[in-house]
Amino acid sequence: MDSDELFDDEVDEVADEESAGENNFVDTDDTSDEDMDMKGDEYSEGSQPIRDDSAYVFSLHKGSVFCCHLQPMTGKLAVTGAQDDVAYVWETHSGEVILHCKDHKDSVICAEFSHDGSYVATGDMSGVLIVWRVATKCPVFQTHVGDLTWLRWHHGANVLLVGTVLGDVYMWRIPGGDYKLLAGNWKKTECGLILPDGKRAAIGYGDGSIKIYDMKTTSRLHDIRQGQAHTGTISAMECHPDNNLLITGSVDGHAVLLKTQTGKIVSVLDCKGPNPEAESSNASVEAVGFCQDSSFSLAATGNLDGVLCIWDISRVVRPF
Repeated sequence: MDSDELFDDEVDEVADEESAGENNFVDTDDTSDEDMDMKGDEYSEGSQPIRDDSAYVFSLHKGSVFCCHLQPMTGKLAVTGAQDDVAYVWETHSGEVILHCKDHKDSVICAEFSHDGSYVATGDMSGVLIVWRVATKCPVFQTHVGDLTWLRWHHGANVLLVGTVLGDVYMWRIPGGDYKLLAGNWKKTECGLILPDGKRAAIGYGDGSIKIYDMKTTSRLHDIRQGQAHTGTISAMECHPDNNLLITGSVDGHAVLLKTQTGKIVSVLDCKGPNPEAESSNASVEAVGFCQDSSFSLAATGNLDGVLCIWDISRVVRPF
């Protein structure tokens, strides 16, 4: 799969060159075994944990870090975006800054490398979207989409999906800038992904609805409406490697398994904790995933109450 199949016949060349910049790492590997034993694993009441097992700490951001992503395949580069309105691309083994993404107007809430790591996309809360070529450290595409909520690269082509508060999902070919629109009927989109076949996209919305699109024609293949699967905002989704099963999580405390080929709901999973009626309970499902080993038919869900569930999807029960 490449962008030609989704757009036209032009083929974009990808630069391979990498550069190095200023070192902004703090080495925390000086702690002795004796010191670590004294720290232990326990937290003192009302304080932050004192144990830190990291090899390095990147400390250049001034404010909360909202997003991070590792360069695919090698993991030699990381990109981070933060409340300080900037994103950095830096080397994971040395901490040297490769690229300072400083042309944003608000907190950078989205940052992700393309499938081969040649491009990195950064987006802020004001809707400024910038795509940078890593090798040259230069922007190759920039636009404003209104309030964006998420972005996701195609896993086999230089094609970028971006979701917005107004519900529209833009699909750009990079660096050319050709685009298509997956219209969302004014319903805020909270998350989205490209299915393993590279030809379809699943989008989750604030009203609990889910839509599956044909990316080439932009036609809507399936529309799971509010109340059919979820009653609250879709907060997470993932597709099984076999391309046929989608799992979605919602603030309503449930996860849903559905068939991507038909849009049929297979099962609704109750992911709430042992005391769902407790005053402090928050069962919003924020993370979902499938086991990538096909010999294990397992899915996982995690909610804001700290409840992690492992599901046997062949029986739709918790095996342990």
